[in-house]
Amino acid sequence: LILDTPTGWLRVRVDPSLNATESGKVNPGEKYPYISEKFGWVKIEYTTGKEGWVSSQYVKKIKE
Repeated sequence: LILDTPTGWLRVRVDPSLNATESGKVNPGEKYPYISEKFGWVKIEYTTGKEGWVSSQYVKKIKE
């Protein structure tokens, strides 16, 4: 679950780094499949067949 952010959306990056290229954006309240976690980043599938990294401070893991 994507949490509220100061910008109203959250960047999805190709690697778990602030310097990594932005590959997409997700919005607060949206839910995505969790893949893995590394160094304060969470890997999600944000579009069918597309994976990317988001900051873990704006993610809440939930079970459905």
